[in-house]
Amino acid sequence: MRSDTPTDKRTYEHRKTIPETGKLRSKKTTFNRNSVLKKAGYRSQFELNLARILTDNGVSFEYETIKFQYIPQPRNYTPDFYLTESNIYVEAKGHLTKDDRVKMILVKKQHPELDIRFVFVRAHNKIYKGSKTTYGAWAEKNGFKWAEGSIPEEWLKDDDD
Repeated sequence: MRSDTPTDKRTYEHRKTIPETGKLRSKKTTFNRNSVLKKAGYRSQFELNLARILTDNGVSFEYETIKFQYIPQPRNYTPDFYLTESNIYVEAKGHLTKDDRVKMILVKKQHPELDIRFVFVRAHNKIYKGSKTTYGAWAEKNGFKWAEGSIPEEWLKDDDD
């Protein structure tokens, strides 16, 4: 279906790791946000929506470009979003599994310098059937800042504590 209304075009800065060299490549693109972001390789509609919020607010970010190793078995944690100006890592979660919870606690203990925050689709969901603990309560208990539905504006400013 064709629309006769003008398209909403914006400039978007996306950084991607080049597999052969391991270097980051920055690319500024003017795009129709509804079509190009879908092709950018986001894992879910929720991540795509968060990327749109960041883009609409002019926030420079990287998507799944940084890895942090953690143990007991050497594994890599790749944050969903890295907000470059505010030095915040954002995890977008629709479902918070037991494996996710264990991994995030290990990463936080082994990399205390990282400011990792969660954005949950529904923070009031229980961590497992029959539990009284919600995603939001789990995050608070383990020292993670969190939000529900979208990235709060105060996280987008580089002077946030």
